[in-house]
Amino acid sequence: MQDGQEPEMSSTPSTFDDLPRAVLLPVALETMHVGHLLDRALMPHVVIATKNVAAVEGVAILEWMGASPVYTGRMRRLMGIEGDGVDAIMKALQLDVGFPHQYMDVGWRLLDARHGEFWLRHCGALLDVEPHGEERVVGMCHHIEDPTFDATAYATNPRARIRPIHRPPRVPADRTPHCHWTIEIDPANEPVSAAAHTSTVAALPLARIENHCAPESTPHGMTNYAGPFDPEFRLGRLSSATLAAVAREFQAQVHLLSCSAEITLVERLGCAKARDLISTQWIAASWIAAKRLATALGQTGGGTHAVAAVLRGLATLPPGFHRSAEVSDDRVRLGLEPVNPDLLDPEHPGWLGLLVRGAQGGLEAAAQAVEPRARFTDFSMHAGRLSIEFTVEPGAAPAVAPPAAAFMRLSTATSFVFDVERAR
Repeated sequence: MQDGQEPEMSSTPSTFDDLPRAVLLPVALETMHVGHLLDRALMPHVVIATKNVAAVEGVAILEWMGASPVYTGRMRRLMGIEGDGVDAIMKALQLDVGFPHQYMDVGWRLLDARHGEFWLRHCGALLDVEPHGEERVVGMCHHIEDPTFDATAYATNPRARIRPIHRPPRVPADRTPHCHWTIEIDPANEPVSAAAHTSTVAALPLARIENHCAPESTPHGMTNYAGPFDPEFRLGRLSSATLAAVAREFQAQVHLLSCSAEITLVERLGCAKARDLISTQWIAASWIAAKRLATALGQTGGGTHAVAAVLRGLATLPPGFHRSAEVSDDRVRLGLEPVNPDLLDPEHPGWLGLLVRGAQGGLEAAAQAVEPRARFTDFSMHAGRLSIEFTVEPGAAPAVAPPAAAFMRLSTATSFVFDVERAR
């Protein structure tokens, strides 16, 4: 390269649609799985901030109640899920980041339009809390699940109720399935109401981004979920373009949950403390999600190209942006161009607001999880486009896991390995 000449840049594709089918499926599974990294990254720090273990329940309930009806409606529109019966509720649950496939190994039985059952052969969330005692188990499986299940069903039918046949604490201690639930729609039920800030979440620019399937000349697999309920539904049954769109929707679900969490925390702790906690969540989730995504992409050797590959699809960066990730020598330049300028509102709650305000913690954590010598070197906004630069410094001391991620190693969600063949 001659002096004064710009280095040649190589650009990576910016959407899931560009991934080969064999890579897209594990990436979609990982994107869905981030839904269970969220609270592992946040709730221990809520306990520390409030000095109250029970505070987790209230925050988690409103976090999920605020976001799930909004993102359920989005997924129904994308996938052509119509009607207000139990089959429609079950379809939406099969495409909910709260039920990431395999980690939450769910069995389904549709009895009729108003009745159904589901059970968890494996509940990773339960295995996380059981070592901490019965009180924590009751908090999750009783206090949190009751209102949040009904809130999720609310998006389809406000008269639906999800109730346990049995649930933990497990007796005997190795009981399987881990829990068993009914879904029933009774016209006599009083309609469930939306959570206090569901409408606030629904009005956010992030909740209103459009998501469509790309054209697919020779679709192989399901292009929607308008047909009969499939109790054996797996992501691998979707066509490639549909799977890519569903993965983008998983990103939206994750970010709407982060928004709902911040709104909830602001009400309890004030804006400054809430944003500190959401920043901690962003850093911890980005570190783990980036490591896992690098494995799914086959990019475990580090280097600038691995950083670029991960950043272009990482779920902890917001949907609704055209992404470009360019590599030049020891630099990676990430470009984020919003589809709607409203997404650049610095007061937007959640990880999106952190990003727009120039916070670098989640960005650097993601890059360093893939390449420990990566360093955040520049952030700018010009003509409505965000530009972020990282430099890989060969002589730099390798970064270690950030303190924000210290509690993540206690969760089975961080080390869970998907069986991709089973997902096909």
